[in-house]
Amino acid sequence: MPIRLHSLPGKDLRNALNCMDIRDLINFSLCSNGTKNLVKSSNPKTFSAEIDENIIKLDMFVLGLMGRLEKQIQFVVHENSIELDRGNGIELLTKEGYTQSDWIAHLLSLSDSKVLELRIENVPSISYLDTVKQLFPKCYALQIGENCSMELTKAAVSKYSSDVEVVIIESNPFDNENHISQFLNLNLEMLMLLNLRNPFKIELNDLLLVNSEHLSIDGANFTERELNRFLKLWMKGSHRFYRPEHIDLSFRNEINREEVLKGINYQTMDDKHRLRRADGNELLISIGEKEVAFEFEG
Repeated sequence: MPIRLHSLPGKDLRNALNCMDIRDLINFSLCSNGTKNLVKSSNPKTFSAEIDENIIKLDMFVLGLMGRLEKQIQFVVHENSIELDRGNGIELLTKEGYTQSDWIAHLLSLSDSKVLELRIENVPSISYLDTVKQLFPKCYALQIGENCSMELTKAAVSKYSSDVEVVIIESNPFDNENHISQFLNLNLEMLMLLNLRNPFKIELNDLLLVNSEHLSIDGANFTERELNRFLKLWMKGSHRFYRPEHIDLSFRNEINREEVLKGINYQTMDDKHRLRRADGNELLISIGEKEVAFEFEG
């Protein structure tokens, strides 16, 4: 006998939703705004998106108690349908009149309507970024894939620089004419430069341009002498404000701790070293086998 779900007590309604598989939940959410809100109010969900040419993939992460990941489902969004991959086969979902943008908007509406991470691997043309921006106006983190060109990297970062908190750049198309320094002054929560196979050519003075709260460089190419000089420049600095709170550097070769700290007065605290300059600003530095971390304190 049919049951009116809206008439069920809250606890029974949640149990009914928990018994549905993902296909049933999506079909149920398409029935009305009321059913969509019920699905949204069930287990928390987050999304990440990937753009590769004109293929758009959405990953849904369903969270359980204490924010633990319960399941991950991938959708491939086509012009008029979505492919649902539950790990045991591909299913096709359609709805009359629904376009690609309708499907994306509906799926994102089941969470907070914003993807946590947008990854761009490649696009058919630079102008296609306008379509991407319409589909995903905002995201927490923008990730630029390893094979992206200089033109695409610059265009994608330019499109999203005011609408993201984190930028992750895996590509390294930079040269003397298109230097990485143009990205170091982005006003972000975090800038991550990740390319161990082809390390970014960043000079010592570039670190003084950093305008993000947190900078992370994977495959940094600084020598111990250059790191030592950076510390001495910071010690002599008189400007009160330096935007970064953390700078994390990883290297392909081992780091000589003594060379980095040569000629610098510091206090050792556990596995960290505290530097204090005349104006009262402090810096904590951690030096591992192949890692160096700076923590700036006002």
